[in-house]
Amino acid sequence: MPFILSQFIEAYRWIGALIVISVHSTNTFVSLADIMSAPHSPLVYVWWFFADFALGHEVVLGFFVLSGYLVGGAVLASIRKQKDFVREYLIHRFARIYIVTVPTLLLTLALDSSGRRLPNPAFYDAPIFQGHFTAPVFFANIMNFQEILAPPFGTNSPLWSLACEFWYYICFPLLALPLAKNYSAAFRYGGFALGVAIFAALGYASAWFRFGFILWVIGALFSIPTRPYLASRWAALAAYIVTLVVIRLLVHGPFLAAHPASQDVADLVAAIMLANLLLTIRHGPEGGWRLLRPKFHHAFADFSFSIYAIHMPILVLCRALADSFVGPAWAQQLATPAHWWTLLGVLTLILSASYVFSRFTEAKTGAARRYLSAALPRFALAERSA
Repeated sequence: MPFILSQFIEAYRWIGALIVISVHSTNTFVSLADIMSAPHSPLVYVWWFFADFALGHEVVLGFFVLSGYLVGGAVLASIRKQKDFVREYLIHRFARIYIVTVPTLLLTLALDSSGRRLPNPAFYDAPIFQGHFTAPVFFANIMNFQEILAPPFGTNSPLWSLACEFWYYICFPLLALPLAKNYSAAFRYGGFALGVAIFAALGYASAWFRFGFILWVIGALFSIPTRPYLASRWAALAAYIVTLVVIRLLVHGPFLAAHPASQDVADLVAAIMLANLLLTIRHGPEGGWRLLRPKFHHAFADFSFSIYAIHMPILVLCRALADSFVGPAWAQQLATPAHWWTLLGVLTLILSASYVFSRFTEAKTGAARRYLSAALPRFALAERSA
């Protein structure tokens, strides 16, 4: 992968994670209900523009595109080169997901259990969390069925996207196996049948699972072309940014209510524009874009998965603490300097906790892969034809 593309993906990962936690934190602690009726400082307007659900939604879908481009693209490249990839691929994907997912669920259980014992735990009774604190839901989340066959566990509602991504990891290579001529016919078509069965079952249960897979596959397919559709990466970047701005300003409120299909159209266009940008950067010149060169992009990207995975239970616990010791009405007031300082403190806490969490989870992904790679041959069945 070209170095500049790696730099862009690292920047996208951590900035995207920061936008997501900013959206959730702002909605929890800062009320901007008067943003259209009262004057505010320029910084408040900038924050209001970026810390918005519409933009956060597109960023999460952008993670799907990146995943499809990197993971699905690697599958397609292995198939083209007739490489045996299934065993190592599954080891890499399981290690990547589960070394974070299981500790995340245990941390969610610990934080939610503590928060529900506070003097005023009413925030945990919000409709979005109803019925999420049971053992069956916990184990369904271990299997990555959240928002497909079960709700997310506890307060960790953002885990829905990890479940979709995990099953896309499974379905895509299985569905592509008939193209892998280096494997036996029985293995290829048996795997394809399994992929169809899994996708049909999960897709029947969740319409979003089906739609999200389209976005993921868009990313994978854009890894194939050997030259970009737009020669200028600046033009590709501008096209993506303009798309996000239009979505941010248009696809919400009365317009979205009157044209509900506009959300799907917007998501598809944004996914194509991002995939096109990745393709253009990949086949463009190596130089330029100095803003991507600082090493902090790599440092923050290294724990961006953890930021996304654990931020919500931390955020809800902070809100329950505020409700218990300041009063539930405080967080619902129009924003004051105290609310903004609280927001800054909560964001700092989430980033710090995520970094520490990542040192015991995300940072150990390589070690987990090596362990599984060494252990699994004792149980693996022969995949190649004689």
